[in-house]
Amino acid sequence: MPDPPVTRTRQIGVSLIEVLVSVFVLAFGILGIAAMQAGALRNNQGAFEQSAAVFIAHSILDAMRASMVHDSENPGRLIVRQGYATGNLICQDSQISSTDTLVANDLKRWLKNIRDNLNGGVADDNACGKIVCDVGDPNLCTVSVQWNNSRSLGGNAAQVVETRSRL
Repeated sequence: MPDPPVTRTRQIGVSLIEVLVSVFVLAFGILGIAAMQAGALRNNQGAFEQSAAVFIAHSILDAMRASMVHDSENPGRLIVRQGYATGNLICQDSQISSTDTLVANDLKRWLKNIRDNLNGGVADDNACGKIVCDVGDPNLCTVSVQWNNSRSLGGNAAQVVETRSRL
């Protein structure tokens, strides 16, 4: 008796192993996208804080420029009002030692802007500012703004933006 003809059977549907592998691949891809999104958000916050630091540095320079006084040694020449140059980092209102009310108010407002807009709005002692004016040319000043940028990918715990300007 001859052998019956061999017939091929086709698989209908998918096996459980194939389903599990596809779910695993999909889950792994979604986790990767979520991690990428979280990193992008952290970096976006860091970029915002750097832009804010530049803006804050320019704001104190504008305040200094607006309150310049006449130079007693060179009539007709304006110079930076005494008290703006802090020399050291100021992180607390108690460190502002100017006797000039206008200067003290400007520095306190500047420090408040630093603390409110940097560090994600969390007030800590890493949000500080410093103003150094050149001894030979008091109208040539460097403004430094420091804050904690460690939340950004590759960010520093003491991120500093310096702006140098002739007033």
